[in-house]
Amino acid sequence: MSTLAGAVVGVGSALIAERIRSRRDLEREGAQTRRSVYSDFLMALSRGHSEMRMVVLKPDCPTGDRLYGDLHLALDSSGVWRLRQSLSLTASAEIIRLAVSACEALTRMRDGLIEDPDVSSDLYLRVRADLWSENARLREAMRRDLGMDGPPDPEVGQYRYPAAS
Repeated sequence: MSTLAGAVVGVGSALIAERIRSRRDLEREGAQTRRSVYSDFLMALSRGHSEMRMVVLKPDCPTGDRLYGDLHLALDSSGVWRLRQSLSLTASAEIIRLAVSACEALTRMRDGLIEDPDVSSDLYLRVRADLWSENARLREAMRRDLGMDGPPDPEVGQYRYPAAS
């Protein structure tokens, strides 16, 4: 009887240990997946911004419908919309909300550049400061979600429109 009880305890302990190990592995894989999606999304935001700047900084900067089309293409080809969908499958509601805000800031930048394709204009500087601020808040939330320790992102709250100083 004691042998049977020992076997039950041994098998039970092994099953519990395996369950704990399996849960830990799933959490680790989930964090790695989120880290990858987060990184890709942040790079797409950056790429969208850079590609739109390149459109308006060309010596032969397009105008009218061509400018509208080129700026839309620059943003669309960054992959930000596709990766925004990936976030909806892997991220928390807070991170999705912040990602949407960052995408809206990037869209406002695109629309502002259509209106005034000058990267030194008042309008551009305001929307850029807004984009950087949204991006910094998003990065900080992503860091917290991934359990990254260390000091907070130094850029959170540091971007201000120059004229507001």
